Amino acid sequence: MTETGTLFDLQITADSQGLTGNYGQGPTELETRAAIAEIEVAAQLTGARRTIKQLCIALAVSIDKGNTKGRAIANEAGQLFAMMNQLDPSETDAGGLGTLTPETERLFNGFARGPILESEPADADAPPGDHETEL
Repeated sequence: MTETGTLFDLQITADSQGLTGNYGQGPTELETRAAIAEIEVAAQLTGARRTIKQLCIALAVSIDKGNTKGRAIANEAGQLFAMMNQLDPSETDAGGLGTLTPETERLFNGFARGPILESEPADADAPPGDHETEL
């Protein structure tokens, strides 16, 4: 025994959630707290963003508890995602689509240009849709 009255290696710590049942933090809460800590390093949270921070942590706790009980957590996960984007809007671009691959960006740019009309057919005297095709 140690002098503090606890048994060796039986201390409950935040990173021992797998061994302690419902004590400690779940994986979603751990990752949410880590993400918030990274956001706080970049910019201080003031005003409403402090409340959003607490709501994110509460949602993460709710998600972890729902997972352990086998409940559906899709709504809470969506809300957590939206609130985290409010805390750190730099994660998404102006269009709100996030980081796109170059191929996807070219695809969206192609759709933004609109249709490209083809030139007149070589036989301008023929009525529209009356073109001969070879089989």
